[in-house]
Amino acid sequence: MQMEEQVTQLAVTACPFCGVGCGLVVEGGNAFPLRSHPITQGSLSLRGWSTGELLRSPLRVKSAFARSPNGTKHPIEISEALKLIVERLKELREHYGSEVIGILGSARLTNEENRLIRQLAVALGTPNLDSFQRLGYLPFNSVGLESLEGASSITVLAVDLAHRHPQIFRRVSKALKQGATVRFVDSRKVQLASMATEHIRPTPGQELNALPPTNGDGEVVLISSEIALHGQGAKAVEALQGRQVMFLTDYVNQRGMVDAGIRPFPEGASAYEMLQRTFTGDLKALLVFADDPFEFFPELAKEAFSRLEFVVVVDSVKTEAMKYAHVVLPGALLAEKEGTFTNCEGQVLNLEPVAPPLTGLTEKQILEQLLALLGETPEAGEASPFSVNSTPIEPESPTDERPFVVALDSGTFWNNHALAKASVTVWREMRRPFVDFPNGYVTVNPEDARELGIRMFTPVKMESAEGEITLPANIDERAARGTLLVPMFLWEKVGKALGALQFDTSLKIPVFRPTAVKVVL
Repeated sequence: MQMEEQVTQLAVTACPFCGVGCGLVVEGGNAFPLRSHPITQGSLSLRGWSTGELLRSPLRVKSAFARSPNGTKHPIEISEALKLIVERLKELREHYGSEVIGILGSARLTNEENRLIRQLAVALGTPNLDSFQRLGYLPFNSVGLESLEGASSITVLAVDLAHRHPQIFRRVSKALKQGATVRFVDSRKVQLASMATEHIRPTPGQELNALPPTNGDGEVVLISSEIALHGQGAKAVEALQGRQVMFLTDYVNQRGMVDAGIRPFPEGASAYEMLQRTFTGDLKALLVFADDPFEFFPELAKEAFSRLEFVVVVDSVKTEAMKYAHVVLPGALLAEKEGTFTNCEGQVLNLEPVAPPLTGLTEKQILEQLLALLGETPEAGEASPFSVNSTPIEPESPTDERPFVVALDSGTFWNNHALAKASVTVWREMRRPFVDFPNGYVTVNPEDARELGIRMFTPVKMESAEGEITLPANIDERAARGTLLVPMFLWEKVGKALGALQFDTSLKIPVFRPTAVKVVL
């Protein structure tokens, strides 16, 4: 049966990308927004419109397979794959102890599935539980979208709304038309900069120092992971106490995933630390549920996965991690599931399947069968509240010797995401920069470029106190004077070269510290 023939129900599912929680229906294999939905209101982003494409993507995982001792991969029945996984995990646990096993959950899964993943970690006895999709998450008690629409004052703190959260951008634009004051605190000149009542352009990493005082009871502050990814997460939580804050989650169920307990146990390793532990032999096995460590950290992931004795990947779409897997199981898309997710407002929203899973199983059913085969069903208990209790990483400031600051431009957040790759429409949009810059670029302010004699594609060498790297110039007023911006997909490469890749112990995540550099041509 063709996929278009299977998709017959006008059930309401959700856009599987950002965390706003847009409701949509799928008809004839195509996604449509609902005017009656309180979040969508008849509007979708480009990513949302592409949801139907994912159902028939050629990058869907359609069967299970296992790797033979000689390295070749062969198809395997799902029931046999599950038995193999349990047998191998029990062997490793008996030989090395449960601490050598790590598990990655996902913000692309439902609340129910993430709770089962946490239960699996407890059943295996491992404290190593996390997700790369937790990076940058901050524990704010978010306000509702209706508060945003009726706000008299909105402060947007280091968020490129038009790229990252189009539905929020639409509401901010509406509030502006209704007379709201909008203050935009960000070094970048993006679409909101020309619309805002005031654009404050601090040096990257200094946004919280430039944060204006509260503008009254009607003010709402918008913040996302972009602050935390520059090492300022703990400082943001402290600085914004007592203010109405809407934390804009990166992924559809990032908030629900964290609330379900997908984060390290007190004695456990974070997602990034798990990869590092493979170098010392302290991690031998990794179970990856709809996550992709290769998205932002391909070099570390490649080295780590090549050292692991056992890798299991469960996903609805193909990822780089599958190339290293000993067992791969096909998962299901959100559009193929019944369950719940939690959007950035903290609303728990329902999902209805618009099509059956390709193999008849969702991750929930796979996890239930794994737990049954393990024969161990301890109560996982409620996850403790997520908290931040340490100091931020201090950003570097420009100096006479190094007058520029290089920072991460997370407006390119989706460029290497697994679902983006599986959608023709989104992939085409996300990959546009690679046509001219296949290996990446650095964005330079036009006035700085003029003074330095830099033209488009000119090799720009950036020298920090710890290293150097050269990238072709992309001249764009998006970058402020004295600022150099590198896209998200170069986080690891540039961060390692310049010493900007740091580990934030407060959130247990890697960050890109804004770093002072000089430009050498």
